[in-house]
Amino acid sequence: MATAVVTALAVASCAGDGAGSAPRPSASVSASTEVASEFASFDRAEVLSVSEPVRFRGAGGVDLEGRVFGSGDVGVVLAHMRPGDQSQWIEFAALLADHGYLLLTYDHRGVCPGGELGCSGGKTGDVGWEDLAFAVELLRARGASRVVVGGASLGAMESLYALTRGLDADGLIWMSGADLYGGVPVTDQVRAVRVPKLLATGEFDSDAVELRPAVERAASPPKHVVLLDTGEHGTNILEFGDPAVADVFRRSVLDFLATI
Repeated sequence: MATAVVTALAVASCAGDGAGSAPRPSASVSASTEVASEFASFDRAEVLSVSEPVRFRGAGGVDLEGRVFGSGDVGVVLAHMRPGDQSQWIEFAALLADHGYLLLTYDHRGVCPGGELGCSGGKTGDVGWEDLAFAVELLRARGASRVVVGGASLGAMESLYALTRGLDADGLIWMSGADLYGGVPVTDQVRAVRVPKLLATGEFDSDAVELRPAVERAASPPKHVVLLDTGEHGTNILEFGDPAVADVFRRSVLDFLATI
């Protein structure tokens, strides 16, 4: 499959946060210049009403908590950034579920937003990539015949690394990942992973501007490379960025999942 390069035609935002930085509002797009998203939006109450809480055992027997959305033959695991929790993905998970996919969001080890958003055991900073095998197993038990793993920033890095370590998954969504997870250069990782890959990043994300061209060149096919006209990082693109740019990512994911 040839590389697909997509650039959002929107005003670029200021330089984004680094991997692991706290979310922040974009300073570049005012409310008066924003356009409405082409996709349905979900408020917190709606998201909770179309999902259910789950608890599953991760590596070493650590209890992890998350939420399951939708149903379908194709499942998607979405891992969040650091700092943060599964709330970074739940609205997008509801959107994908509305399009016929089975989704799992979950809190990383030691992350405990509480209430409907759960509370995972273990210690923050513990190696989390091994937990993805258990997340994939959960979705297969729920009826998914194919499962895509992915995430933003740290979640993207964990997902890619897990695939290099033998994770049985059928695709990768890599959003705003950084380098050297597990001490292995990301270029070596994307070269080794043969499943279909969606590699998305903000063109002006300070963490990605140097890394992105090398990743694009090194990644083995099949691959889709999506360059977003923003400086926001990870799921900040969905939450704080220009809606037109966020919609390019949403559409890219839907188009990618249709090929799995």
